Amino acid sequence: MSDLSQNKTIGSSSVDESAAIANPLHVRLIAAVVLGLTLHHFVFRKGEWHLQAPTLFALWILSHPLLFIIELVLGASSPVASAWNTLYTTGCFTAAIFGSIASYRLFFHRLAAFPGPTLAKVSKLWHTVKCSDSKNYLVLGELQKQYGDFVRTGPNEITSFLPEALYMLDGPGNKNIKSDIYDFLVPYEGVSSIPLPRYELLAADHAEKLAKVIGAGADQGKPIPFSSLMFWYSFDVMGMFALGKSFNMVVDGQWHDAITKFRRGMEMVGRFSAVPWLARIGTTYMKHWGVAKDWHTWTAWCRDQMKDRVEINDESTCIATYVIADAAKKGSLDNAGYVLGGEAIVAIIAGSDTIAASLIYIFYELAMNPLETEKLHAELQGVDIDDRRALEKLSHLNAVINEGMRLHPALPTGGYRILPAEGATVAGRYIPGGTTLVAPRYHIFRSERCYERPNEFIPERWYSRPELVKDSRSFLPFAQGRYSCLGKTLAYTEMRVVIAQLVSNYRFSFPEGVSGFHVADDMQDNFTATPGDMELVFTRR
Repeated sequence: MSDLSQNKTIGSSSVDESAAIANPLHVRLIAAVVLGLTLHHFVFRKGEWHLQAPTLFALWILSHPLLFIIELVLGASSPVASAWNTLYTTGCFTAAIFGSIASYRLFFHRLAAFPGPTLAKVSKLWHTVKCSDSKNYLVLGELQKQYGDFVRTGPNEITSFLPEALYMLDGPGNKNIKSDIYDFLVPYEGVSSIPLPRYELLAADHAEKLAKVIGAGADQGKPIPFSSLMFWYSFDVMGMFALGKSFNMVVDGQWHDAITKFRRGMEMVGRFSAVPWLARIGTTYMKHWGVAKDWHTWTAWCRDQMKDRVEINDESTCIATYVIADAAKKGSLDNAGYVLGGEAIVAIIAGSDTIAASLIYIFYELAMNPLETEKLHAELQGVDIDDRRALEKLSHLNAVINEGMRLHPALPTGGYRILPAEGATVAGRYIPGGTTLVAPRYHIFRSERCYERPNEFIPERWYSRPELVKDSRSFLPFAQGRYSCLGKTLAYTEMRVVIAQLVSNYRFSFPEGVSGFHVADDMQDNFTATPGDMELVFTRR
């Protein structure tokens, strides 16, 4: 009996050893760790991977059922044990790859010497969480107070609050590259031969329609939803400029459905601009829900409009016409939907949101500073406000626009750029090539190093009191050089004609009992600025 029992014990031991050999979990866990480390050091550290984020995420998800099946078939384990073994394996792989990423970024990265929050050095997710209320400009302000003029705000990102940084990024002759967030918005190849005078005339025509709507509201003595009107006006003009047709929101007195979806989608862009890879995953796998659905509906609408322009093939001179002609010349019209839709998206974003925000804040400052409004009214009395060339020469009008854009930039913290291979030296500090550099306009435009009394609305600093501007490099509301703003001339015209029409014909103020401070305090940084809602009461002069 003892021999038989001993033989059974030996046999049982042999089976256990065979199972262990057939199912060496510890070996697979070690292999998973090695694979994670290898992928990080030899694959993911090279090049940009944010565009492939949806594919990588899908592969990671699919690896779980695949490993489970392999474990179940080859591992001689029960379903429950196979499930746990699968989770152990993928967990080790994930921990290894992210642990390696964190260690490298904290201790061995070329930007390791720059100060900044520890979690920000590991991942931009930290920044995204901090900006969940769309107040990135406030977050960056706190970081400047804590860490100084150079802050590492991401694994491969430096934020500099110096005017030299802004001029180096957006000044003439720069060699920088637009950063990852622009890949999410879809690339803009640009056009350069748009006949702007025609669209300046259209802007003036839309401004007259706007003045009539405001006049009707003034006669009723009721507060006017000025913020909405400015967005309607700017989108109507840019609809003509980009697509050859107006949205007609000023006349209709309501939001166009496509623009409503665009603005909701822009909330997502603003919230996830720091992590475009996460935005890619969200818009890919959640396209039927929430703001991701709004964004897809908006982009699909843009593509449809561009395709309609291809079929119409008329003689209009909007951006769409030139882009389509360029695509036809290159023989790429068959693949035009995505690219041409992207042209429309970027053109409308750049031309509508930014102009509307600037106009809202200019009238906010004029309502806060009625003496400046009266100076402007006096200047306008000497010219024909329908003469756009005459408006260009008005010192105080142009100064009011510049001062409004200085205090309230339409891109408060946007304008990310990737430095060229040779890197750059800013104020004696070398920043390696390939680094994303951010120079937040909101803070630089209000810096005491650049301006006397920087938080005050003083239009005269731009013509009669130049001593109030200490560093002219600090004011770049529109990019120059290779990323210069195509619609800069049109933007100034849009603002001049609206201001001239309204200041010449109306007095305006905040409704009784409303201080107006919420317009600035409630501003959201959604890549472009979204002012707090503003109502104004207009009376005829």
